[in-house]
Amino acid sequence: MKKINKIILVVFATMALTSCNKFLSLTPPHKLVVDNAVTTYDGAVSVLNGMYASLSTGSGSSTSDFFGGSPFCALSSQAGVGRASGVVYYNMSYLSTQSTFSTYWQQWFACINASNAAIIGISGLPDNKFPTANDKVVMLAEARTFRAWVYSHLLWCFSHYWAEDEYGILWREEIANFTNIFAERISVKESYEKIFADVDEGIKNLGDYTSSKRLSKQMAQVLKAKLLMNRGWTGDYAAALALTNSVISTAPATFKMDTDMKRMYTDAWDSKEVLWARYMEENAGRAYGEGSYSQTIIQAGDAWSTANQNNPSSLKSFYPEFDSWITADPRFAQTMGWARAISATGILYFCPTKLARQGRASTDLMNDKFTTYYFRYPELYLMQAELKSRTNESIASCIEPINTMRSKRTNPVLASLAAPATREQLMDLIFKEYCLELYMENGSEWFASLRFKKNNLPILYLLKPDITPVDVNKHCWPIPSTETSTNKQIKPNPGYDN
Repeated sequence: MKKINKIILVVFATMALTSCNKFLSLTPPHKLVVDNAVTTYDGAVSVLNGMYASLSTGSGSSTSDFFGGSPFCALSSQAGVGRASGVVYYNMSYLSTQSTFSTYWQQWFACINASNAAIIGISGLPDNKFPTANDKVVMLAEARTFRAWVYSHLLWCFSHYWAEDEYGILWREEIANFTNIFAERISVKESYEKIFADVDEGIKNLGDYTSSKRLSKQMAQVLKAKLLMNRGWTGDYAAALALTNSVISTAPATFKMDTDMKRMYTDAWDSKEVLWARYMEENAGRAYGEGSYSQTIIQAGDAWSTANQNNPSSLKSFYPEFDSWITADPRFAQTMGWARAISATGILYFCPTKLARQGRASTDLMNDKFTTYYFRYPELYLMQAELKSRTNESIASCIEPINTMRSKRTNPVLASLAAPATREQLMDLIFKEYCLELYMENGSEWFASLRFKKNNLPILYLLKPDITPVDVNKHCWPIPSTETSTNKQIKPNPGYDN
């Protein structure tokens, strides 16, 4: 009953509307959306802004990091990179009863609920209520792309996204209520079909990138490319490469890499290198809304002492193999530093300040730009290099995007890499660049650690030599027991305890 009550609260909770001048106006009451509450263009704008706000509020009104640092720290730990989420993820010894999985599941579906509310509300508003007919088309494309993005994470984290089997997603197009709360999963193939239908609307109808605070055509293209690349079925790599090439060649010139890596992280969502980020308004609890990107990451680092102040260790933040990579890399000085934890004394820790920023000890930092980088420009080059290799382009052609990416930086200066002698060495190099450039940002190192192979095993075992290889079923999380215990129609993921 507790779970049902939570879902009903999602559906019928009344939230006060804030000024439409604010970017993240709260979602109008979902019950009123069902009753045709979206009766004006301003109402349509509010419900769309409320959809974005759900990335921070989920099923409640307070901020949390369920689509911030927390899941991406977990995926980084699974890859053998970051320590912030602990050994359960590193060992891949998950249980369906872990409260974290229940939180992700519930809150991600709250984001689905918010997107469905936007789609239903905007669809039901007559065309003549919009400034132009195209405004309605664009807003619907935005809502559907948002839904596709959330469902992609449910697919990647809770489903067999790599296999053509029955363990796909639990798909909802309606606002959750008593009549549709219990449902079966759809197949993986059907899951892709539905997600692609949504994201194709974004590719077709969304405008070009102007700011990381909103979805764009380029983000829709990137999302589809990543879905295809992670799936890896026949023809997927060529299709993903075409999309990636298109973004690189046709995106507005304003979307570009920053020469200064340190400045890019300081600018956060205002950087033109960031295609999409989690944005929170001033005085919206930013520091608390990114708990894992600040407090958890900070305290996983090396505590300050007079002995180590000039020679801190990064090993407490990372696992040994990756630690040896990052400490030898020029990006280390731009992405690591001292940050303050929440405590009476404001203890400093040496940690990934690219994410934790200065820390959270003093009130003047509470509204710093704590964010989650859902996609940055360098990942385009990484994807392009990998996809060129997977479609059998020459080694020289494959290394070119990596060197282009590295040449864009002047702080730090990254030297060009020589073309490796073999395809295996090339793939090792590309994987290493994924980890060094994107560690702990958006989960990319985890999915790369499954796509790339070493000695006929996922390359993650290079980073975790002490871990016995697990069954492929463990490459996704269990369906939470809070769902399987109440929704008897849903099949749990095989190999787990429910």
